[in-house]
Amino acid sequence: MTILASTPFVDSHQHFQDIEKHYYPWLCDVGRPAQLEGDLTPIRRNYLPADYLDDLKPVRLVKSVHVQNGWDPLDSVGETRWLQGLADQDGFPHAIVAFANLAAPDVAAILEAHRAFPNVRGIRQILNWHHDPSLRIAPQADLMDDSSWRHGFGLLSQYGLSFDLQIYWPQMSVAWRLAKSYPDTLIILNHFGMPIDRSPEGISSWAAALAQLAQAPNVMVKISGLGLGHPNWTVQDTAPLLQRAIDIFGVDRAMFGTNLPVDRLFSKTEQIFSAYDAALKNFTSEEREALLQLNAESAYRI
Repeated sequence: MTILASTPFVDSHQHFQDIEKHYYPWLCDVGRPAQLEGDLTPIRRNYLPADYLDDLKPVRLVKSVHVQNGWDPLDSVGETRWLQGLADQDGFPHAIVAFANLAAPDVAAILEAHRAFPNVRGIRQILNWHHDPSLRIAPQADLMDDSSWRHGFGLLSQYGLSFDLQIYWPQMSVAWRLAKSYPDTLIILNHFGMPIDRSPEGISSWAAALAQLAQAPNVMVKISGLGLGHPNWTVQDTAPLLQRAIDIFGVDRAMFGTNLPVDRLFSKTEQIFSAYDAALKNFTSEEREALLQLNAESAYRI
């Protein structure tokens, strides 16, 4: 029996989508240039709780955390309303990480509207910036240093919200300063810091940046998004990086997430679970319980 089949699992990073009824620009605008994820054709379809639970049959899933999925940014609260309806009907997701533009003049009203829904626990605004435009997602390079954006970030603790942080390693020194400036806000680094450059120099720089960011006690790391920027990944080349990220942050500040359905672009779900099993093999049963369940439950208060 695999580790994930025998240990309760809280999926700390997953997505639902109904592209027939709702507008997701990155999925629905077929003519958009390819970005980090590449060809989106395989996931340009509805992905609802029944589909997700079918994918997670091989593991002992107990709860999940839905992270904002590129819904129409002009109606971010609409996604939260829809997700809360799914949760009320189907039980999943147990926590919602919603979208908000933290630099928006009306950010306080947006956060208040999200927080009115009982499953909302945090906010994600993707901040990836890269010299290659195809890998660039954020509207500008220096958002974490922007005064308007920092004002919005500063409101998160007032609303009891965490922040899901998605960046590349060259941005981590700025993220470290952000974390130090707002010690009362929990920051959860997505996709184990996205080491898209798998050269020896790239891995060394990624690990050093992770180590600096991990010095901030209010930052955790999420082991997820294995194929982002490295679509031909294997268990052999990726599991050691997952272990390294856990070692840098420590067993009490790491959690696992599938990033489904996005990671189905790069692998079958069985490969994802095999990588997680490989990364977890040297940990004790108590440590695995923390990594697979307890840390996510604590961070997202579920």
